[in-house]
This record gives sequence, C-alpha cells and structure tokens, in this order.
Amino acid sequence: MSGDHQILEHETQDASWGKILLIAPVQNHVFDMLEPLTVLSDRLVAVRNSPQLSHELRGTNVLPICILLPWQEDNPPELEALTEEIRQFRKGPGVEVPLLVITNGNARVPLDLKPSAVVSDAIPPDVLLPRIAGLRRLANRAEEARLRRGLFGPLPEYKTEFGPLKSAGLLVAGFGSHFGRTQALLDLPVEIVGGLSSEMTEDYLTERRFEVVLIDMPAWQACEEIERLRADPRYFNLPILAHSADEESAHLLYSAGATDVLLGDVSDKVLTGHIISAIRAGRRQRLTDAILTVSSQWLTRQDNEDYLSEKTYSSYLKLLEESTKRRGECVYELNLLELIERFTGNNPQAFAQHQTYWSGTVLSIAMAVCRDEDFVANVEGRGPVAVLRSKKGLEQLSNRVLVMVRTTGLGNG
Repeated sequence: MSGDHQILEHETQDASWGKILLIAPVQNHVFDMLEPLTVLSDRLVAVRNSPQLSHELRGTNVLPICILLPWQEDNPPELEALTEEIRQFRKGPGVEVPLLVITNGNARVPLDLKPSAVVSDAIPPDVLLPRIAGLRRLANRAEEARLRRGLFGPLPEYKTEFGPLKSAGLLVAGFGSHFGRTQALLDLPVEIVGGLSSEMTEDYLTERRFEVVLIDMPAWQACEEIERLRADPRYFNLPILAHSADEESAHLLYSAGATDVLLGDVSDKVLTGHIISAIRAGRRQRLTDAILTVSSQWLTRQDNEDYLSEKTYSSYLKLLEESTKRRGECVYELNLLELIERFTGNNPQAFAQHQTYWSGTVLSIAMAVCRDEDFVANVEGRGPVAVLRSKKGLEQLSNRVLVMVRTTGLGNG
C-alpha cells in the first residue's frame, strides 16, 4: 500500500483537508478495500451508526470533504437510518458535502439521494482518492457559482454560454449495443447521438455540448478513446461512462480517466440509474461552468467607471468566509495594485500616473493565472482585487505579477 500512502499524503498535506466519511454500519468489501487507508491516515473515518454520522455532519466545527456510501443489491437494515441522515443533511441549507456512491454488482443507483457521483466498486483506491479531491473542487465551484448568481443576478450572457436548456445530451461513442439500448431505456428529454468513430465523436463534441459520453467499445480501445478525450482541456471534467467485462479491465478504464465503469452484465435499471446520475452531474457542471465563465468576464470588465461596488464586494466576502470556515479553509485577499507598488518601490504619486494602464494589465494577468472559481474584480475604492481559495494560488499570482514588474521595467521608473 506504499503507493496509496503517498497519494493520501499528497492529497492531505494541506491542513484544510477534512475527513472522508466511509458509511460502514457492517463490515463489507468496500470497507475491506479501503481499510488500509484508515491505518495510514485519520482522514478516512468509518461511520458505524446514525448518531456518529450526525455528530460528524452537525456537531463538529469542520465538515467532512466527502461521504462515501457503499451500495449493494441487498443492503443491511442498519443503513436505512444512515441514508436518511444523509438525505436530511443534504436537503438543508449550508455548505455542500459531496456524496459518492460506490455500487456493487447489479445494485440500483439510489437516485433519490441525488449523489454527486457514482462509481462501481471496481475503482482502485489510487484512483478514488484523486476523484474525491475532484469532487471537492466541483462542490467549491458550484458554491461559488451560487454566491455570484445570488449577488449579481441573472446576467444575460448565462443562457448563451450554457446553451440549450430543454434537453440534455448523451453521446454514445463506438459501435456496440449501448446506442440502441439507451434509446429504448431513457424515458427522459435526452438527445442521444451516436459517434461511430473517434473523428465523429470529436466532431459532435465540437458542435454541441453533451452532459455525458458513453464509451461503447472494447476495453483496450475505450482506454485509448478516454485518454484522447482527457488530453483535451475542454473535456477534462466531462462525465465519461464505460463498460468492462472484468475487474482488471475496469481498473485500466478508471486509470485512463473514466468517470464510472459498469462491470459485467448489468440490468436495464442499473444502466439507466448510472446514466441518469451522470447526466445530472454533467448538467450541473455545465451550469456551474457557464455562471463562473460569464461572471468572471463581467467582474474583470475594464471600463474605468464600471467598478464592483464596495457593498457588493463586502457581502461576497462575508458569505464566502462563512462557508469556507465550515470547511476549515482560508480565504486569501490580494490588492493587486498595492502588490505592484510593493514590488516596484515607487511612490504612490508616480504610480498613480499609470494606474489606469496597470489596472487593466494586472486584471488580465490575474484572469490568466487564476481559476474561474477565484474571484478577480475591479472594486470601487480598492482597484483590482483577487480573492483566492489556496495559498498556492496566492503565491502563483504574486509571482506572475512580480515577473510582469521586472520584464516591463516599471520598477526602474
């Protein structure tokens, strides 16, 4: 387990990483798979009963970063109270805790729990841990999108960026039996498109947005297709489903970047559940991306008279700090013009002569360096400001601004 240990240490070396809750009222194969990790780190906590889960979700200062729920065809009765606790917590207001369901065999996906993601129990631990980190980031992005949508209202560009609202898109890539099967099964407003070759698949993905791609190929070929898609930044987070006849091939597919791998001969209802869950996740992700992209562009508009009001900015900071505190995280605020002044050593009067130019330049740099869930804006009375969610992001932005100062010669002015 040395490789798992290294991954776990890498993912948890930041003190802001909270606990991962593994719902395990009785010993099961998923617990057996992950049990070595509980020895290596106290980050993974086995939850045995409802009072313990309630304490972890409501009685502690810092929320867990993810809930892992093993789901079998025949679940133990003890699981009922635990799932009800999860359902009630996730219905309520407050900070989102991602729910990752791990299915076994022909177990139906518990769609009523609205899981953040679903995987089969063939997922290797060294793939599961980075996946949890990804879910954590997606939850943060969704929360940032909700904050901005609430503060700035429905910006008109949202609909254009998000695309068609009426139906979701499922792209079946390959030439197996899944295209006809999904067409017959899905009684939903979902447009199902078949891409018989890699070229057709890439053409369709370029033409329109899809919530999910279902790879309908032999495992070795599916691995190549998934790796090709994941190499394109546009499809890095796109939900991709695949099918495998055995666990060994499933491990390869997960390692190649599959979001979920169906193992063996799954029933129609099982297949439908996995697809619906992936569509939900893909649609939510698309909406989040649209809001963050549009709002980031709107926030960094460079009209000198078009600042974000101090009142709105203060409201944003207050809401953000409340949520990050519940996750045990920090917020890093950076006044970009003050940073340039500090780097250059120029007096404020000399710097003020070029302030308009540097405001636009530093906003452009911040947009290039920061992720779109980081908040970059021209704030009334402050100028360009960046609010970042990690110390690493703060250091990267500061270093890029310092490089700009050195290469432009501003520090010699």
